[in-house]
Amino acid sequence: MTIETPAKINLTLELLGRRPDGFHEIATWMVPVGLFDRLEIEPAAADQFFTETPGLGWDDRNLIYRAVQLFRGQTGVRASYRIELNKRIPIGAGLAGGSSDAAATLRLLNRLHDRALTDDDLAGLAARLGSDIAFFVRCEPAWCTGRGEVMSPKPLPDGLWCLLVKPDFGIPTAAAYAAYARLPPAEKRGQPVVTPWGELRNDLEPAVFSKYVILPVLKTWLARQPETRLCLMSGSGSTVFAVTEGGEPRARELQQRFLGFFGATFWSAVCRLENPLAKR
Repeated sequence: MTIETPAKINLTLELLGRRPDGFHEIATWMVPVGLFDRLEIEPAAADQFFTETPGLGWDDRNLIYRAVQLFRGQTGVRASYRIELNKRIPIGAGLAGGSSDAAATLRLLNRLHDRALTDDDLAGLAARLGSDIAFFVRCEPAWCTGRGEVMSPKPLPDGLWCLLVKPDFGIPTAAAYAAYARLPPAEKRGQPVVTPWGELRNDLEPAVFSKYVILPVLKTWLARQPETRLCLMSGSGSTVFAVTEGGEPRARELQQRFLGFFGATFWSAVCRLENPLAKR
């Protein structure tokens, strides 16, 4: 059984203070985009995990592994699996590829075992694995609060595309939040951008941009392009995105102009903003 697992971007990310459990209270508008990992899970005599991604083993550092163990613990299922991951979403990019893979693992295991758990059950399990994993259970544009696990649908107009760009480094989420915690209170707010969909911002940008100086350069350049309607860093970075209108051709024109200016050493992808799983 195979599933495509989408990336996401944060159209806004507001940090609202530290919670008693040590996490940050957030308010974020998350949207899935048409960039996918591919995950295949089949029953097997013993657990086997295959991927070409360097450094991703079958252990507790792998969210897929943790999702399997959590599913077993919740359901009592003791089956083993052959799991193959074809990873296209970059790691450390603020696109939540690992979280999407973990949610897809729960969904596939649920199918393999006759849907023993409801979507609400799966979302509850996903929230135990990580703050944004529950989003990928339903995988639709949503306003997410709490740690990110409290969701309500927040649709986006049809026909929007985005250009994702990323330098040759990732940013660990924990490091971004630690840098944010060291900022003085007056600097703990991203620069708001007025858009047709409201005033949007990313509060992690000041902390991340002060260390990774290429990122504000990318954002400034993208924001000045005629196709761009919104430009922000996604999540904790290191991806910067530009939301565009005019369909895929305009987004690809922007991509070619970007690569011509900055060079092909940067990773980039053109994606539709959508609910990709609704069509699968």
